[in-house]
Amino acid sequence: MLLAGLGVVLAVGVVSVLVAVQRPGAPAPSTFTGPEVPAAPPVATAVTHVVTYELTGKGTARNITYVGQGADIEQVPQATAPWSTTVRHTGAAGGSEYFSLTAQNAGPGSLGCRIWVDGTPVSTSSVDAPQGMVRCSKSLS
Repeated sequence: MLLAGLGVVLAVGVVSVLVAVQRPGAPAPSTFTGPEVPAAPPVATAVTHVVTYELTGKGTARNITYVGQGADIEQVPQATAPWSTTVRHTGAAGGSEYFSLTAQNAGPGSLGCRIWVDGTPVSTSSVDAPQGMVRCSKSLS
């Protein structure tokens, strides 16, 4: 019985060695020469604009709404004219940017608005009616 068990172990060992010897090694390197993978497109350059929103006049303005940093909509409930705020808008070079300022004239007299982008006036408007709305806006591309 011991002899039969030893024979089985010996047979399994011989078969294992033969299988290992017959097995091929690592695969040969690929010789595929397909089309080249295109390079990634260049990353768009960022551009920053300095934007100043202004309200002119001598009265009170209500519901002042403008496009703030990161294209967030900002609101000021009430302010006395003249009023202004400056924000920085950063976007992709060649992309489009939108700037807007609206306000309600709270009393008699005129209320004006103006938007400056990088020191250049790009939009102006005014209203003379009490409770009238004034709006300045500009799209740049």
